[in-house]
Amino acid sequence: MAHRKGAARALVLLVALTATACAGDVGKYRSAAIGTGAPAGQPGNPPATGSPRSVDDRTVAGDTVTGAAPGAPSSTATSGPPARAARQAALAAGHGAPVAGGGATAISGPAPPPAAAAAGTGSGPSSPASPVSGAGTAPVPDPAAVPAGHGTTTGLTRDTMTIGVFYPKTGAYTGIGRNAPAVAQAAFDEAGPINGRRVVLKYYDDGTANASTIQVEEKRAKDEVFSLVSVVGESNVVLAPLAEQHKIPMVVGNIDRKVALSLTYVFPVYAYWAHQATILPGFIKNVLGGSGKKIGVVYEGTSTAIDAKNAFRDKARELGLNVIFEQPIAQNQSTCANEVSNLQAHGVELVFMMNGPLGGICMLRDARALGYRPTWTGVGPSWGFNVVAEASGGSADGIRMLRTTPTLESPEGRHYSEIMRRSAPNSGVDSDDLLLIFYSLLRSAIEGLRRAGPNPTREGLVQTWETKMNGYESGYLPPPTFGPGNRSGPLVVGVAACCTNGQWTTPQSGWHPAF
Repeated sequence: MAHRKGAARALVLLVALTATACAGDVGKYRSAAIGTGAPAGQPGNPPATGSPRSVDDRTVAGDTVTGAAPGAPSSTATSGPPARAARQAALAAGHGAPVAGGGATAISGPAPPPAAAAAGTGSGPSSPASPVSGAGTAPVPDPAAVPAGHGTTTGLTRDTMTIGVFYPKTGAYTGIGRNAPAVAQAAFDEAGPINGRRVVLKYYDDGTANASTIQVEEKRAKDEVFSLVSVVGESNVVLAPLAEQHKIPMVVGNIDRKVALSLTYVFPVYAYWAHQATILPGFIKNVLGGSGKKIGVVYEGTSTAIDAKNAFRDKARELGLNVIFEQPIAQNQSTCANEVSNLQAHGVELVFMMNGPLGGICMLRDARALGYRPTWTGVGPSWGFNVVAEASGGSADGIRMLRTTPTLESPEGRHYSEIMRRSAPNSGVDSDDLLLIFYSLLRSAIEGLRRAGPNPTREGLVQTWETKMNGYESGYLPPPTFGPGNRSGPLVVGVAACCTNGQWTTPQSGWHPAF
């Protein structure tokens, strides 16, 4: 019953979110993406308003939480319209160049206090906040050359360690992300002190990839936290280069591969969508029997999704698969009847959906209404969640897709549910497999902090991830591939199937480099 109540709560929130799209919210995420503009064949989208929304009936924006009840921070949300030029500048400031996107084609122990940080880092708490462009910021030595105990200790005291958590307090993902603070608090409470330090969490808004919001929030975070975590892919395209510029170690989930590979301070612990997309054609050919089928691609207009769509198309054609049509959709589109009709008109028999959960609900629900029943598949984490199965009225039944995170019936998923029932009772988070993937990321972030030792520095934490976390087996995520100059992340995938008692499951455990 618990999972049904949780799914019902999430369904109500998602219906409320998608119902507002026709009133001007459609395309808000795409408007914030690099190279924005409506995909071909779709009208232009209004800019995001960035108006604050409530989280658990409270407005939040980044207050310190030091043992408060999980999910109970309170503050004022930072908002602002998407800023393409600012986003491009943010990317240019990091090592990664801006990525063209948008349009589409159709076919714990004592440690030195912050004052003891090495001179010239410019990142101590007392340092004045520098502009996003990085003017006035002194360079930091290469992490590998920094001895243990020497370097930047922003966010550390002898007794505490402050970690920043970015999540969508505003924007299209507000509803489905509202319990992220509860999950973060529970994960760090479960971990306890790290090398003798109590962890203090500070929460920041990513505006569901609103570039202006992210820039304002990161400007605060850089002088407040020791390290960052963030899960939303297109938000990370903006946030990661800023963290790189300010030398903040950061653990992320989804992110555009072209952006991440050149960064030093950023560590992706989910397999890149673009990498999974090169494994998917083999899965389609050898597992789904798609060799002779007409294949279509549905994708949202974000750089991360477009990168994956292009990688899939190239690999599919290399394997002789017949990719005949590409259909763009908005990230939070309320109706997809036209998109479904386009797939039908082109005779598409198998569809690769490269989009998030809102797009997944829209496509599956409207395909069911129109009697369109192709073979659906995709990569994760994207739309293969229980809330999508519930909200689409059973249209996800029979789908198999690639996955790099656990499902709720797995041993890892059962452990997550137990922790959340104790930490956030009656919230529904214990049956929320979408936030299970966030918990999985946090487990890896916590392990990295532990392995950094009792006298950590930001530079030393980067070195730890490069030398002590490569191949780390958390049980929750595939082992990552990291090293000096190597941000490959996980290179293997699993398989998930829908649905058993309304839930996605893992039919067979284990990771695969190919099919």
